[in-house]
Amino acid sequence: IMEADHSRRIMIFEEAGIASPAMFLIGTHLDKLRDHPGMLESQEEFMKKKLEGTVLSEHVIWASKDRMCFYVDNTVTDPDSGTVDPQVHLLRKKTKEVAREVAQHHKLPIPWLKFDQEVREIKEKDPTKKIATVEELQQLAMKTAGIKSKEEFQ
Repeated sequence: IMEADHSRRIMIFEEAGIASPAMFLIGTHLDKLRDHPGMLESQEEFMKKKLEGTVLSEHVIWASKDRMCFYVDNTVTDPDSGTVDPQVHLLRKKTKEVAREVAQHHKLPIPWLKFDQEVREIKEKDPTKKIATVEELQQLAMKTAGIKSKEEFQ
């Protein structure tokens, strides 16, 4: 199932014009670089050179037109006060953009919508349930979505 799902996911990303998997480069502890002028630019150049010409470079979602990495200051983020580093906001925005772009190309057969709805309802009823076996999901798909065989489920 993982192999089939991975192949389908790659097709969806390709249709969206995004290499799969999408990759975000995040540098933490930006506060530690304040006393080292030029270090951030040096790290950025290092990353660009390392990835240049590699397959991985196609997967990177850039923070901005000229910046490859998202650099986060860990001392700014305080969930209790609601203060968040602007780079975290940018990262969330970029993540949502990628998800939205991929979702536009995601085609889900109608019978699977019922299955998806059932899975969500089970999760809502019991938020502690994190894992279901393949067999359990297959039985649910056969019951709710009219999936008739293991092959169709996979």
